[in-house]
Amino acid sequence: MVRFLKRKRRSSKGKKGSDGNGNGSQNTAGQQVASNGNEANARSDKEVHRPAKAHIPLTRFIGPVLSVAGIFFVLSLVVTGNVDLAAIHFGSAPRSGSGSAFAAGTPSNIQPVSLPVPTGKSPQTMSLGTFSIQNFDATKANDAGIISVLASVISRFDIVAIQGISKDAAGIATLMRKLKASGGQFGSQVSPPVGREGEMQCFAFIWDEARMQLTPGSVFVVQDPTDRMKFEPMVGSFETRFGSTGGRSPFRFTLINAHANPSGVSVNSPLNEMNVLDDVYQSVRQYGYQKTGEEDFILLGNLGVNTAGLGELGKIPNLVSIGGDCLTDTLQTKTLDHILMDQTRTREYTGRFGLVDLQKQFGLTQEQALMVSDHLVLWAEFSVYEVPAFNGVATGNRNARRY
Repeated sequence: MVRFLKRKRRSSKGKKGSDGNGNGSQNTAGQQVASNGNEANARSDKEVHRPAKAHIPLTRFIGPVLSVAGIFFVLSLVVTGNVDLAAIHFGSAPRSGSGSAFAAGTPSNIQPVSLPVPTGKSPQTMSLGTFSIQNFDATKANDAGIISVLASVISRFDIVAIQGISKDAAGIATLMRKLKASGGQFGSQVSPPVGREGEMQCFAFIWDEARMQLTPGSVFVVQDPTDRMKFEPMVGSFETRFGSTGGRSPFRFTLINAHANPSGVSVNSPLNEMNVLDDVYQSVRQYGYQKTGEEDFILLGNLGVNTAGLGELGKIPNLVSIGGDCLTDTLQTKTLDHILMDQTRTREYTGRFGLVDLQKQFGLTQEQALMVSDHLVLWAEFSVYEVPAFNGVATGNRNARRY
């Protein structure tokens, strides 16, 4: 049975201040006007006899002179080649993470792409990805180019944890129709809306049903009665659909799908969500082990920090970030996304991970890629069986790839 979190609602009411009637100040002001009346008349008589040029302040010429001088200075830089006008952008181009062009209703003009062949995946390994899809709502899903790119990317993996879904989750329904139209078999599980009033989102898992299966009753949202996190993580357990071989059973694991918001808070502060996620990870691991004996727990998602900012979460013994400090935003300037696992427990990791670069993979412009998302897909590869013979983590091998 899926456990749903009862939302905590916040409200704030402004208080209106009361002012006095101010009669005393009005009387004083009236007396000052009366007493100054004679002085004002005297000044006006003198100004009548002042020459007309005396009314023109010299400072009024400073602005135009400086403006003209500035124009000539810039033109001289252009002539000498010190300024490239082609490199100067005018107008309101979309900023990273803002999606302003798409929000304004501008079509992406992305040519729809086809999905990979569903049967082309390895029989020995499985792939796990995390994808923060920026503002994924019905409007974005109805753009034919964007939805085809999203479907093409997600269909390449065995399971993907998704963040950034609008609270009505309408975009996921459109995405699932697109995935199933390709002939593949895909399942999905969407969380109830989480967050605070006015800024809520849903999490989701999408998986290839021909290769993966969801453990019944394993999906729930972490409860946060003291409101320590802005978005409460989603949890779900899965198992590969490969029969036991050579004494090795199908790989079974639990995912913690998270979107943290640690910006503006010191890494040492108890209010920093990295210092809350460590409690989440430990609690979910203890609960899962006691309930089913599960040992493989993977926390993944948009954490908004590099490895140095992981705080208490990064201090959990043997917990490592598979992608490390690779740049995961579309502009390739920040480390935001992580796949974290206990390297002594999850020995199924093969040592291979990578990023899906939307611009290079689909021939998009930077603006078009940002319309899809301001994050790249971070992925990692695991054996489809428990405790594989190869062990990339133990040997220190890390094979990164970019697609």
